[in-house]
Amino acid sequence: MADNERTPVRPSHAFTLSEEEELHHLHDPEHAALSPGSSSAHRPQNVFNLDLEYSDDDALLDWEQYAGMNRMRCCGIDCSRSPFARCLRPPQWWYTYTKRQRRCMVGTLAGVVALVAVLAALIALAAVRGGRGPTDTSWHTGDPSADALGTAEELALCSWGRYRLPTTVVPQQYNLTLEVSMEGEYPVEGMVAIDLKVLQATQCVVLHAADMEIVEARLAGAGNAVGKVKAREAEQQLIIAFDADLPQPAAALLLTFRYKLKEGLSGFYRSTYKLADGSARSLATTQFEANAARLAFPCFDEPAFKAVFNTEIIAPAHLEVLYNMPPSAIHSHAHNVDEHTRTWHFQPTPPMSTYLVCFIVGEFASTSRLVESGSGTVNVSVWGTPDRVNNLEYAADTAAAILPAFEAALGVSYPLPKLDLVAIPDFSAGAMENWGLITYRETALLASNSSSTLDLRYVAIVVAHEMAHQWFGNLVTMEFWGELWLNEGFASYFEYLGATAAHPDNSYWSTFYSDNLPAALYFDSKESSHPLSMDHDLMNSTNRIESVFDAVMYQKGASVLRMLRAWTNRANRKAPLPTHETVPGTTYEQDAFLLALKQYLQQHSYNNTHASDLWNAANATLPFDVPAAMVQWTYQAGYPLVSLTLDDRRRVWLHQAPFSLRGVSACDPSRAWWIPISYVTSDKPQQLQWTELRGCQSAKPLLTLKEGVGAASWVKLNAQQYGFYRVQYEPLDLWAALADAATAKGAGGGMLLSGSDLAGLIDDSYSLAEAGAGPITPFLNLLTALQVRPPQDYEPWAAALPYIFKLQRLLPCYTDWQAWVRDGLLHSYLRQGAAGGGRNASGSAQLLFSFNAADTSVPAEQRTVGYRLLRPAILRTAGLFADTGVKAAAANLFTQLEGPEGAAASQAPPNTLDADIRDAVYQSAARTDLFEVYQQLEDMYKAATEADEKERTLLALGYSPGGSRIQATLQFALSDDVRAQDARLVIVNVARNGGHSALDLTWTWLQQNHGALLAKLGGDAEALRRVAQVAEGVASLFSDAARQQQVDAFFANYKGKELDLGYAARSKESIAANAAWLAKHSADACAWVRAQRKSG
Repeated sequence: MADNERTPVRPSHAFTLSEEEELHHLHDPEHAALSPGSSSAHRPQNVFNLDLEYSDDDALLDWEQYAGMNRMRCCGIDCSRSPFARCLRPPQWWYTYTKRQRRCMVGTLAGVVALVAVLAALIALAAVRGGRGPTDTSWHTGDPSADALGTAEELALCSWGRYRLPTTVVPQQYNLTLEVSMEGEYPVEGMVAIDLKVLQATQCVVLHAADMEIVEARLAGAGNAVGKVKAREAEQQLIIAFDADLPQPAAALLLTFRYKLKEGLSGFYRSTYKLADGSARSLATTQFEANAARLAFPCFDEPAFKAVFNTEIIAPAHLEVLYNMPPSAIHSHAHNVDEHTRTWHFQPTPPMSTYLVCFIVGEFASTSRLVESGSGTVNVSVWGTPDRVNNLEYAADTAAAILPAFEAALGVSYPLPKLDLVAIPDFSAGAMENWGLITYRETALLASNSSSTLDLRYVAIVVAHEMAHQWFGNLVTMEFWGELWLNEGFASYFEYLGATAAHPDNSYWSTFYSDNLPAALYFDSKESSHPLSMDHDLMNSTNRIESVFDAVMYQKGASVLRMLRAWTNRANRKAPLPTHETVPGTTYEQDAFLLALKQYLQQHSYNNTHASDLWNAANATLPFDVPAAMVQWTYQAGYPLVSLTLDDRRRVWLHQAPFSLRGVSACDPSRAWWIPISYVTSDKPQQLQWTELRGCQSAKPLLTLKEGVGAASWVKLNAQQYGFYRVQYEPLDLWAALADAATAKGAGGGMLLSGSDLAGLIDDSYSLAEAGAGPITPFLNLLTALQVRPPQDYEPWAAALPYIFKLQRLLPCYTDWQAWVRDGLLHSYLRQGAAGGGRNASGSAQLLFSFNAADTSVPAEQRTVGYRLLRPAILRTAGLFADTGVKAAAANLFTQLEGPEGAAASQAPPNTLDADIRDAVYQSAARTDLFEVYQQLEDMYKAATEADEKERTLLALGYSPGGSRIQATLQFALSDDVRAQDARLVIVNVARNGGHSALDLTWTWLQQNHGALLAKLGGDAEALRRVAQVAEGVASLFSDAARQQQVDAFFANYKGKELDLGYAARSKESIAANAAWLAKHSADACAWVRAQRKSG
C-alpha cells in the first residue's frame, strides 16, 4: 500500500463493451485475450494449476426455463432474489438431461464423494498422527501456525479470548455472493459459503466479522446444522457454536449477512464525485488492508489464511463491476419496470489473503494495453470515473512497460490474466495493491496537461510500487503484520526499478537517497522505533497493526535491501556500481541479488513467509552467510554510527556504535551490525571501493591519509549513500576537508563529490548535532557548498531544504536566518526578481532559475530531470523566505492567469505558466497575504477538474500567513468542499508552512476541533488513527518542552479507545529533540549566520 517493463501491444481503442454484446464477447474466440476464462491458455486451472469443485456454468443459460419456477416463495415472501435462494438452485445444464440420466449421475456422484471422503479421512488421520507430509508440487497454502496447536486453552474455541484466530479450523475456499444497491441507504446483502479444513475436533468456528448483521450461520450438509453466533466486538470476531463436532476433515460453513455501504474510507464503502455538468455520482469500492475485509464479509481476516475466492456480484445493470479476476459470465435480470440488475460471475482467484480481495461497482471509462507476459497475454487497463477519460494514458503506458520488466528482473511471471488500475475519488491511502485490481487515489494515477515533472514522477513511482506488490505481498505474503516490511520494503525498493523501466530518462534512482534515507534514519533513531521484523505477539490490536505502516517498514526496508544489493554486486562487471540499479539489461541472470529473489519467490509462491525464509533463500545463492549478516538489521531496532578516526600516523580506523536521538551508546560486540562500507578518497575520487566492518572496531586500518599539500586529503565513507547508517569524522578537520571537496571540480569538469554524497554529509552532520554527538558548524559549512553546485544537482538540495525550513521555525534569530538564505544561499540561483532578464544588485549576470518558461540561458540539453525538479524548489523557497522580487513576480503571474473567472490555472497558456512552476507560483503568491489572491485560490480549487490542479490549489491556501486566513483555511478543511482524504493534509500543511504564527494557531484549533475532524474523517477507528496522525504531525514541530504536557492532554481525550501509544510517544520525542537542539546549538548557529551576513 502506498508513503512509493517493456513492449506493450497497444489496441487501437479502449476496451469497452455494450451491455448487449457482453455475453457474446466473453465467449468469442477473437476476444480470448480479454476473456481468459474461455478456452485459451488463460483458464484459471491452467494458470494456477487448481482442482476446484466449482463451476460458473450456471450463468451461461437461464436455468428457470428448465426448472419451471420463476419465483421461490418463503412464508409468502418472494425469496427468489435472496443470495441464499440462489445457492439452492441447481445449475441450468442439469435440466438438459432426462430424469433417468440425472438419477444415474447423482448415484455415481454420491459413490465418488463417499470414496473421496473415506480416502480424505484416512489421509487426514495419517497427517495428524504422523506429522505434516510433503507439500504439493503446484501451489500449497500451509496451515497457519499449525504447530501452535496443542494446549487445552488453545483448543477451547467456544470460549476463545485471543486477538489472533485459532488454527484448528482454516479456510480453503470462499464462495461469495454480494448484492449491492446504489440507492436509498445503499444496502448490501450477502452470503458466503466457506470450505473449511478441520484439523482438530471442535464444535465451534472462530472468524472475523464486524459492523454487519449475521442473519444465519449453518453447516452445509450434516443436517444443515444451525449455529449459535456470539460476537466478540472488541476483537471483531464471531464464535459460531454447533451442537456437535464439525465434520472432519472438511466442512462447509454458510453465513448470510447484511449491512449498509460504509461512509468512511475502509471496508466496502461509498465514494462520491461530481461530473462536469454538476451532477452527483456514487461508486462503491473496497479498502481492506489491514483488517477491513471483515467489514465486507465474514472471513478469516489474517494474511496467513490464504484461500481461493469464487465471487459473484449483483449490481444495478447500468454499472460496471470490477474484481480481482476477469468475469466468466454476466447475465441480466429484469425484476420490474424500473429495476434491472446484472449478475457478474468471476473466475476463481489464486490462493490469496483476504486483505487483497477487491470489488468495485460504478461508472467508469478505461483504456487498455495488451502486454505479452511469461504466462501469456495480460490485459492491462486503467480506469477512472467518466470525466477522467483523458487522464488515463500515461499510467497505462507506464504499467504496460513495468510488468514485463519485473518479470525479466525476477524470473517469475505475473500469474493473473489481467491487471486493472483504478482511480478512486475518495481514497485514504496513496494506493492499494489488491491482486489484479489495484486502487489509487486520483493524484497517484491520473495525469493531465497540468501535471508537472514531480506529478508524473509520483504517478510512475506509485504505479510501480503497487505493481511490485503483485509479487512481493500478493504472490508471497508475510505471515503476519509484524513483518510488513517483507511486503512494503520490497515494493518501496522495486518502485524505482519499475519506474526506471517505464521512463528511463527520468533518473528515478538519483533521488532514492533523499526520498527514503533521511526520513527512515530519523524515524529509526527514536526510542519508539522498532525492528524490521517484530514479535507477532505485539501485533495484538488493529490500532497496533495500523501504526506499523511507517518509515521503518517502508523506507528502511527498501534501504536495507538496496544496501545488500549494492554489496552483492560490488564486483559485478556486467552491472558496475553505481549504475547497477538501472533496469535495462539487469536481470536475475546478471544479478545475484535478483537471482536470490527469484529463488525466494519460487519457493514460497501462494504462501506466507518470515524474514528467515528470505535470508535462507538468499543464502543458497549469495557467496556469504546471509542470515548471519542480516540478523541485526532484521531483528534489532535502530542502526549504527560509523566513526572514522585518525591515529597519530594518519591511519584510518573504523568504529561502530548504536545511534539515536538521545546520543551514541557504547558498542556491545554481541549486538554489533555487519556493515558493508563503500568509500572514495581524495586520491581516487571516482573509484568506488568497498570494505566491511564486523564487530565494534576494524581489525586493521582502512588506509593512510597523506599529509595535505594544497587541498587537504580526505576519505568519504558510505559513498553513493548505499548504507543504512550515519558517519562521524574525527577530527573536525575532516569535515572541513569534505566541505571543500563538495565545492571542487574533478578532472573531467564535474563536481568532485557526487550530489548524493553531499546530501548524505548534510543529513549526517545535522543529525549528529541534533543527537549531541557533534557541533552544528559542519552542517552550516556544508550548506555553503550548495551555492556552487550545478543547476541539475537536485539531490543535495532535497536533503538540505527540510532542515533549512526547520531552522526557520526553530531559531530565535530567524530573521537573520531568513535573510542569509534569501540573499546568500539562493543568490546565485535567481535572476533579478525571478522574472527573467537583467542583473542582480551586484551587477553579476545570473544564469540559472526564473519563472520565465522561455528562458534559454540554460541549454535545453542541460535541463535534465534534476534541473526541472530543482528550479521550482529554489523559486518556492525564495518566495517563502520573503524574496520580494519572487513574491511580486509570482503574484503578477498569478493574477494574470487567463480563462473564465474562477477557472483552473491549467487553462492559462503554457508560455505563461508551465506545469513545473505552478506550485511555486501559487505558494509564493499566497505568501503576499492578499485577500484577492486567497479568494482566487479558493475559487480555482472549487472550479478545478484535474486532480493534481485541485490538490495544488488547496495546499496553496495554507501558505497565507495572516491569522484570519489561517483560521479560514483550517475551517475550510472541515467543509464539504474538501474531501475527507485531503483534510488532514491541509491541516498539517498549514502548521508547517503558514508562517511563524501558524503552528500555535493550528494546535489551538486542533484542540478545539478534533471532534469535528474525527466526524469529518468518518468517526470510526480508522478516522481516529488519522486524527492521531494529524496531531503527531503538528505537535512534532514544537520545540518547547512544556508542550509535552499539552500533547499528553490531547491524547488523553481518546484514552480507553485503544489508540496506539506510538503517536504520542513519537510526538514527545520530537519535541524533546527540538528543545535539546535549541539548547545546544541555537547560540552557535545564530553567531555563525550573523558572521556570514557581515562577511557577505
